[in-house]
Amino acid sequence: MPIFEYRQPAMKFAILTLALALSFLPTFSPAQDPVASLATINDAAAFLAGEELPNQQDHPLTLTSSWKSHVSEFGRGFTGHQERVLFPMSTWSATEVTPAQAPGSVIRYLFSGPDILHAFHMFPTAGTYIMCGLEPVGEAPDISALNEGNVGQALGEVRNALGEILQLSFFRTIDMKDDLQFATFQGTTPLMMIFLAKSGQYVKELEFFKLNKDGTLAVQGLDHKGANGVRMVFSPRRLDQPKTLYYFSSDLSNGGFESTGFSTWISGQPKGSSYLKAASFLMHNDWFSKVRDHLLTHSLQIIQDDSGIPYRRFDLTLWNPTLYGVYSGPIDLFKDSFQADLVAAYRNQSNPLGFGTGYKWRKGESNLMRFVLKDLPAQTPAPAQTPAPAQTPAPAQ
Repeated sequence: MPIFEYRQPAMKFAILTLALALSFLPTFSPAQDPVASLATINDAAAFLAGEELPNQQDHPLTLTSSWKSHVSEFGRGFTGHQERVLFPMSTWSATEVTPAQAPGSVIRYLFSGPDILHAFHMFPTAGTYIMCGLEPVGEAPDISALNEGNVGQALGEVRNALGEILQLSFFRTIDMKDDLQFATFQGTTPLMMIFLAKSGQYVKELEFFKLNKDGTLAVQGLDHKGANGVRMVFSPRRLDQPKTLYYFSSDLSNGGFESTGFSTWISGQPKGSSYLKAASFLMHNDWFSKVRDHLLTHSLQIIQDDSGIPYRRFDLTLWNPTLYGVYSGPIDLFKDSFQADLVAAYRNQSNPLGFGTGYKWRKGESNLMRFVLKDLPAQTPAPAQTPAPAQTPAPAQ
């Protein structure tokens, strides 16, 4: 999530210069083969992730010193993050999160930016991930846009864009405005695909869409122009274990949550678990009360750090809280969001937390809270609404 202003977790957006060297796929006509297109897209994501290409294992760019160096450098950073955060997070989730979450259920991860990586490891049994940030969705990467002359710069931009989240476990976005202003290209889709490829996943369906103000989705296939959302279905390549990811580029403040149509769409999705991390303390403010109320009324379980919903907003006659780690107050940037009642709650109850997360990202300094409804209803997970193909051009927004 953003550090500071209301700009959601993004990356020091060299993401986007992710492609000073990357150009991206053109609009596909019906005559083109969508399977071949997806193969190209997955190869591009794997290449940027420093993983073996699933469809072109003898691609000449994998012989370059730039890619071999990227495999080593990016792989080392990712492995370190796995050992420090992702593996202990998955172990923690297996005992603390899963009992209250039915397999295949829906995860709401708002204020997320492109961070599918931590949601995937925190909620590995989920069926649908609904993510939202202000960053544009961008385009799908195309490996044919790379050559020996530009590949080194492109891969360096990947390492620069993702280096912070691998070190800190969140995207720091204080410089995002300038990065976006001068970027060659922008968007979250390439980053999410890199995270999925690095996690052993293969994108089997990909489509961009426009979120209409009435809450409907107008699907555009692989045409990204004017899109404010993207949908991916992914699983390990040779296994049929599909999971669905929705990313919306949408305003979550009171002025935007309902007027954009996002409130209407997400309110129609099944209840499940919600996740809040490095969320800039936005829901401590009244101008984010509508999204806060949505999460409190549409969640069976909420996993968050102190930057999410204020502790005082949970009615403890309805919610069972379990607190992990330590709470010593927010970082200086958010010092006005100190929660005295949370200090008292941690004094009465605290459980160990074996990994770092949130703005105080070092192990031993982090906090995490788990709120579960006391009267947890029987869960009958259903996939989130699949957008119907657009019959006419999407309405102008």
